[in-house]
Amino acid sequence: MLEFYYKFHNKKFKIKSEELANEIEKILINENLTVIESSDNHIPLGYKSLLGDSLFRRLSNIYYTIRQNDGKNHFLLKKYLPEKKRKPRSANQFADFFSGAGGLSQGLINAGFQPVFVNDNYTDALETYYFNHSLPLNQFYNGDIRKLVENFSQYKHLFKGVKIICGGPPCQGFSTANRQNFEVEETTKQKRFIEDERNVLYKYFVKLIGLIQPDYFIMENVKGMMRVEKQIEEDIQRETNHEYSFIPLELDAQNFDIPQSRKRYILIGGKNFMFIEQIKKNIYSKKNGTSKYKLADALYGLPGIKTNPYKLNPDYESEVHGYAIRKLKLEQNKFLKEINGSKEMNYLFNHKSRYNNDNDLEIFRTLPEGENSLHPSVQKLSNYNNRNHIFKDKYYKLKRNEVSKTITSHMKYDCHMYIHPDQARGLSPREAARIQTFPDDYVFRGSLNDWYKQIGNAVPVKMAQVIAQELKKF
Repeated sequence: MLEFYYKFHNKKFKIKSEELANEIEKILINENLTVIESSDNHIPLGYKSLLGDSLFRRLSNIYYTIRQNDGKNHFLLKKYLPEKKRKPRSANQFADFFSGAGGLSQGLINAGFQPVFVNDNYTDALETYYFNHSLPLNQFYNGDIRKLVENFSQYKHLFKGVKIICGGPPCQGFSTANRQNFEVEETTKQKRFIEDERNVLYKYFVKLIGLIQPDYFIMENVKGMMRVEKQIEEDIQRETNHEYSFIPLELDAQNFDIPQSRKRYILIGGKNFMFIEQIKKNIYSKKNGTSKYKLADALYGLPGIKTNPYKLNPDYESEVHGYAIRKLKLEQNKFLKEINGSKEMNYLFNHKSRYNNDNDLEIFRTLPEGENSLHPSVQKLSNYNNRNHIFKDKYYKLKRNEVSKTITSHMKYDCHMYIHPDQARGLSPREAARIQTFPDDYVFRGSLNDWYKQIGNAVPVKMAQVIAQELKKF
C-alpha cells in the first residue's frame, strides 16, 4: 500500500503511512506476531526523505516481519505488500471506468473476467479497489477521464485484447428537474443529452467506447436514463461507425436474489449481432419476482454494536462500538456463503457506527419497523414536526423480513433512512456492503464516511455477475 500512497497520496504520504503502520501493527498483534527489527531496508529508500528516519525504520521492520512470517500467503497481510503480480492474461479482459470501490468489477471477476485497467477520480475509492485486487499500480488511472481520452496514445497498449469496458458515468444534467428537457423526438431542435455540459463525463465515456472498440460494453446509470435511450444509442453509433447492437435493460436488484430494492438502467452494447437477443433473453430468465433473501439474511451473524459516543472522534473503536478491522470468526447462512464464495471468514471489517445525538437515538428506539417520520410515536421527537409531509423519509426503520430500500451514498451524511430493525443505530458500512452483495473480506478504505459513499455508489456485485456470466458465454 505504500506504493499507492506514494503515487496517489504524495502530499499526505507521511500521514497515510503512519496510519498504515498503526493498522498493520494491530493485525500483527491479532496474529500473535512481534515486529522483527532489521538494519536492512525493506521498503524503497526513496521514501525516507518523506517519512523521516523513525517512521521509515518502523515501516521497514513491519514489512520485513510480514515477509518473514509468510505474509504473502496470509489472506489479509498480503494485501499490504507491493508484490502484486499480474495474473496470466486471458481472453476475458475488461477495463472499468468510474470504477468506484469496484462493485461492477467484482461481479465481472466472479464471472471469470480479468481487470487490466481501472479508472476513477475518487482516490479513496481507488485505494479500496487496489487493496482488494492484485492489479499492478501502473494499470490504475487516478484522474479525470477527459485527460485520459486526450492522452489516449499513452495508454492505448493497455487496452489491447480488452473484451469489455464498463462504467457508470455521472450525469449531473439528468436531475429530476431537468429530465423533461431530454424527453424529445429527434425532429425537435432542443439540446441533446450529450450536448449538456453537465453530462461531459458521459460524452467522454462514449468517446472511449469508440477509441477502444471492445467486443462489449456495459454502461450503468439511474433508471431514468431510459428516457433518453434512443439518444444514447445514436451517440454511440456515431462514435463507433455503427458497430454495435444494443440491449437496454431496466433491472431491479431484488429480482436477482439481492436483498435490496434497487432499480437501475443498464445498457449493453455488443458487436456480435447474432447473440444480442439471446443475451437479453438469458439475463431476463434469471429474474425472480422478489429476492428469496431478506434484510435479516444480510444482517446474520454480525455482533451488535452501539453508536459512537464521541462526536469529534469518528475513529473511536471498541468492542461495544465496532472496529474497522477485528479478528472474529463469522457464522454464515446460505446468503453469506453465496456472496463469500463459501470461504471461511475469520476477520470482520468496516463494522462500526457513527455518532448520533440523544434525540436521534430516542427516535431510533421508538420507531416501529417499516415506519417513517409520520408515525405518531415520534411526532413529538421529530425536529421536522411541522414539515413531516416533506421530510417523511427523514427517518425510516428497515423491516428485517423484507428487502432493504436502496442503499445510496447519502449514507455518508447520515443513516436516518436506514435504521437497524432491532438496534438503536443506522446500518453499519459492513451491513450496507452485504446488502450490496460485497463479500465480507472486501475491505473499504478511507474514513467512515468514505466507506458509506463507496458502498452507496456501487453496483451490486451479484447483479454485475449475472450480466457478466451471460456475456462470457458469447
